Amino acid sequence: MKKVDARVERTTLAFSTLMEFLHQVHKSPDSFKDNKELIQALKSQVATAGLEIRFQAGEVAKTTSPMSLNTLKTYAERNIPAGFDGFNRLRVSALEAVEAAERRAERSNKRTKVGLTLRAEELEYKLSALQKTNMVLLQALNRALDDIKIVRDAPSTGVRALRATEAIKALSAITSLNAPPFNRLTNSDEKAVIDLDEYR
Repeated sequence: MKKVDARVERTTLAFSTLMEFLHQVHKSPDSFKDNKELIQALKSQVATAGLEIRFQAGEVAKTTSPMSLNTLKTYAERNIPAGFDGFNRLRVSALEAVEAAERRAERSNKRTKVGLTLRAEELEYKLSALQKTNMVLLQALNRALDDIKIVRDAPSTGVRALRATEAIKALSAITSLNAPPFNRLTNSDEKAVIDLDEYR
């Protein structure tokens, strides 16, 4: 059995930790809204790749490890279905979420003109995000309909199984284009119902 290179193993873990951190920022932006350095870093691909920040993942404290942008691109292409484009969308989504949380914190009273303006901006952002999600899910649904026909018309059991596997991979890749929690399909042994309150 081929031994995994220790450097590759470390970088794979570093990439996975950075992904986990960005998901955490997107999920709980209020926890990061006062971190000006983080907000500035998320505006840049290079600065995001170079992040070294400690965060809490459940009961475990983790720290991201800085890497070059080229390394980040390589490992994104290797480890996630949507590649670096998917990673970059997650970075932008995390930035937008934390900036929205920052604006909410600045709003002292929804009845004031400034408060109402900020609230309108926040709702427009949420509406835009949901519209993007719906477009991706519609694309996935159209792909699923086409794939069902292709699998149905397969000439043998082996071809049918191969086409089904390819269809599942394609749907997972399309779904990964969405921001959390709409970016992954649940397995049959996972919790089928997502608590959306965790992401509001």
